[in-house]
Amino acid sequence: GITWTTSGSGTFSSATSLTATYTPSAADIAAGTVTLTITTNDPAGPCTSATGTMTITINPAATAAAGSSSSICAGSTFTLAGVIGGSATSSTWTTSGTGTFNNPALLGAIYTPSAADIAAGTVTLTLTTNDPAGPCPATTSTLVLTINPNPTVTAGSNAIICSGSTYTLAGTMGGGATGITWTTSGSGTFSSATSLTATYTP
Repeated sequence: GITWTTSGSGTFSSATSLTATYTPSAADIAAGTVTLTITTNDPAGPCTSATGTMTITINPAATAAAGSSSSICAGSTFTLAGVIGGSATSSTWTTSGTGTFNNPALLGAIYTPSAADIAAGTVTLTLTTNDPAGPCPATTSTLVLTINPNPTVTAGSNAIICSGSTYTLAGTMGGGATGITWTTSGSGTFSSATSLTATYTP
């Protein structure tokens, strides 16, 4: 029979199994290495127990954080604020759309949406670390950038009316606009200042 022991504080799935699974503790990970020792039972007779050791090196996993999902207006650019850590030493930004980065290798790269990105309304930006030496793989993180259409509005053509008359407006709105408000340089009144077709009484 055998027994596994550790120089650290991790755990074995079964300390008496030759093929046990070892789970490092937080302290083991912080230390970076742990020594595992296998010891046989002390057999009957003159032979003593035997031991063998192995060292596990625990590399820090690569980490990446693309940042929070955000919204911008069409025509604007977006400055990223990615963070990498662990064993990652570099990173690259990619897009699900067709916009461009001023430098995709910068954590604080600036993204300029394309016309197709704006038409789609959203684009996913992905931060991918390098693949560090050792067993730890590269890692990724994503954020969704929502591109809101700019609001548009027209008041209509200039008009001339007779004194004592009212005027029915014919405003239009579009893009990201969902509501309007009429105001006047004078002191007249609107039948409804939030209606595109309000009536103005001078």
